[in-house]
Amino acid sequence: MKTAHWGWRRNDKRDATLSDDNKKISSARLPEDWRPARHVFAFHEDTNANAVLITSGGEIYAVAEERLTRKRFQAGFPQRSLAWITEASGVRLDEVDTLVFGNPTHFLPRVLGTHFPSFEHDMFGTVHKIMLTYHHLCFSVPAFAAFMKLVCRSLLRFRFKQQIVFVDHHDAHAASAYYTSGFKEACAVSADNYGDGYAAKVFDCQGSEIKFVRGVSALNSPGQFYGEIAQIAGIHPLLAGKLTGMAASGNPDAAASEMKQLFDSISNDTNFTRTFGLRRSKNSDPFNRLAAVNKPDLAASAQRRFEDTLTRFVRKAVRDTGRRHVALAGGSFANVRLNQKILELPEVDSVWIHPAMTDQGIAMGAALAHIAAQKHPLPFQFENILLGPAPTEDEMIAALKKFDLAWERPEHVWKTAARLLADGKSLARFDGPMEYGLRALGNRSILYRPDDPHVHDWLNKKLQRASYMPFAPMTMEPHAAKCYQNVEGALEAARFMTISFYATDWMKEKCPGVVHIDGTVRPQVLRASDNPGMYRILEEYYRLTGLPSVLNTSFNMHSEPIVATADDACLAFKESELDHLVIGPFVASTR
Repeated sequence: MKTAHWGWRRNDKRDATLSDDNKKISSARLPEDWRPARHVFAFHEDTNANAVLITSGGEIYAVAEERLTRKRFQAGFPQRSLAWITEASGVRLDEVDTLVFGNPTHFLPRVLGTHFPSFEHDMFGTVHKIMLTYHHLCFSVPAFAAFMKLVCRSLLRFRFKQQIVFVDHHDAHAASAYYTSGFKEACAVSADNYGDGYAAKVFDCQGSEIKFVRGVSALNSPGQFYGEIAQIAGIHPLLAGKLTGMAASGNPDAAASEMKQLFDSISNDTNFTRTFGLRRSKNSDPFNRLAAVNKPDLAASAQRRFEDTLTRFVRKAVRDTGRRHVALAGGSFANVRLNQKILELPEVDSVWIHPAMTDQGIAMGAALAHIAAQKHPLPFQFENILLGPAPTEDEMIAALKKFDLAWERPEHVWKTAARLLADGKSLARFDGPMEYGLRALGNRSILYRPDDPHVHDWLNKKLQRASYMPFAPMTMEPHAAKCYQNVEGALEAARFMTISFYATDWMKEKCPGVVHIDGTVRPQVLRASDNPGMYRILEEYYRLTGLPSVLNTSFNMHSEPIVATADDACLAFKESELDHLVIGPFVASTR
């Protein structure tokens, strides 16, 4: 494989090209008690492939393969992620003697590599049914799961000379959630479509220990249910989160009986009704009836059933473990309204959701689980999650020239950016290390005033996105309580846009462009230490307008991953027809 040049290496002289603000955030490190004796590489090879390196000095390098290949949900071994990590860190794969992998029974990506079949995500298709049956065998027959683990180990040993360490899919989710929560004890819950035989697991966590309590077979999958409804609504199952945005404008009673028939909590809220069957078809009951329901009502009905059922499941887990702090990971908890419902439970004091709660967090969770098994450290909190590639000035200038953009270098780029926002201009911001996880947190963001009530109409059109998708606010932390209700129990989660809250009356009046039609918001609550450059823009914007928030949405076009390189940024800027691109110390516009 030809090694790509990513133009950034934290430990060499090119750091001198970073702005002073970004130098402060360019070295994310684990606490000292978490730093491994030897470098740790970890990988996830299935859909949403990703890679992580944690060095012996505690530096973290993490990236999802889709950002670098520009192919959404890229599957297979994350070769480009490894190439970037190697260049950025200076650590080669052959320098380590142990490699950590998630998913000990997922053989198909290890056989097919990047040629993973897209039809696997047809929730009603034969291939998907076969995969669910396979995972149920892994769940119900331990000897079969052990044999498949041996097969996967053999496939990896054929490719790599190092010792192979496996971490179960849902164990990795739990480790990613609990070990980054800062809690000293918690109930950890993972839930998604499927992984290593399971659709969900419950864990009792205390100190450095994560103890398995119970699990749910892949056949009884909450992710399967939500993906099926998305497919009926004409949405790709991997983009099922769009149902959440659509649901706010629908009637949840319209298809309530059909949804209850498809998905419910059983066995005293420790399991789910089976959502799978070999003869299951979207042309048979109750799916054929759902196809006749208008899409907002369909989404609203599914969202309510999803919230109610999973909330009961989590409540039972909290009661059984006796823990009032909850740590969540797995694709089901990309659903911010569900996370809000869990926070609102009387049994719950606080909620943390891992920033890469989908399978983009498997490599991180596997790496942390491996380190924790050796060192037994206590959970920590992220200082920031700016863990990916960063541009150099030379690369930015080359991209600006390549795409024929007009640009200048103002004395204080943050002042210029704030003034443009205050003047009603739309900005794309590309600067510093790329964010880890699903959300754009200021370094790969599109920014705009939050007080335009019609912003959804024109900005979604520019970005070729569905008109019903809401925009999110970025708010300075000292103003969070003024803008959002009940934020105290999830302030850490709000730093990474993983939970929604009800907006205060003040927020609804002053910032209508970022309040969804149901009165909720999914904010990023920003601390100055999280991203000094972005915080300066917010502070100056607040001084100019009296508003402590700006609209923040991911910098990408519809159906594309968030931009990773300066070339990606300039191309997306030209296609979006936004007013300005703030790229490092430069402010650009089309000629």
